[in-house]
Amino acid sequence: MKISIIQTEVSYKNKRENISRVSSLLSAAKEIGDLVLLPELFSTGYIFNEASEIHELSEKFAGSQTIESLRSLAKKFNTVIVAGIAEEDNGQYFNTIAVIDKNGLIDRYRKISQTNIDRQYFSRGNQLTTFKYQGVTFGVAICFDLWFPEIVREYSRLGVDILLHPSNFGGEQSLQISRARAIENSMYVVTCNRVGSDITKDLTGIYRGCSQICSPDGNYLIRLGDAHTLATVELDIDVSSPKQVIAVDLNHERDSILSQLKTNITKHN
Repeated sequence: MKISIIQTEVSYKNKRENISRVSSLLSAAKEIGDLVLLPELFSTGYIFNEASEIHELSEKFAGSQTIESLRSLAKKFNTVIVAGIAEEDNGQYFNTIAVIDKNGLIDRYRKISQTNIDRQYFSRGNQLTTFKYQGVTFGVAICFDLWFPEIVREYSRLGVDILLHPSNFGGEQSLQISRARAIENSMYVVTCNRVGSDITKDLTGIYRGCSQICSPDGNYLIRLGDAHTLATVELDIDVSSPKQVIAVDLNHERDSILSQLKTNITKHN
């Protein structure tokens, strides 16, 4: 399974330009993966002065021009594209990841773990998303989702081989958390972060890039810098061997640890 990360510099509120930048990187690439991952909200930016600004940019996925453009690129380059797009659905707005192949929209994931910024603009998602492609099981988590181990643990229980992690972050913590989740859950974690900045009257977001792929044993298969770029990596996955999911009784583990601590304290006294 080959995966391409597009670490794009987002042109603020300019969907046409952002799609053009993705198209240019794909056209110039020597190799394109079986799946192409784009950042969270790649077509619009993430921080706005007013919620109305991102709401005006949000799209109903039936008839979405952004999805149609990505469908055309998926067909042209014989790949599946996974991309962050602001979605409108029945008067609600979501920070959404769309999964798109040559025929159009396959599936979607709506961000569950909201930052203070998300809560100003978007409704909260309420379900996980998995899909199979070439025998590999994928899950999707957006940026801050990875800070909550329960989400990734549930994906592990569902047999996910590769967790796709589109992001907009500026700090180092998310990079370390991505690696921790890969090790904890014995899965690949593919983090695609953007570069550039969003500048509003009250807040400036500066995005570090540093997209990376962590293997289940915590090794880095690639770590990018802060450039607008496309990189392709091959992941070695044995789909003939089902993923082993380990169920842990957390209450039993807690009680066992507390019991041991009490025993040690008694001995010490």
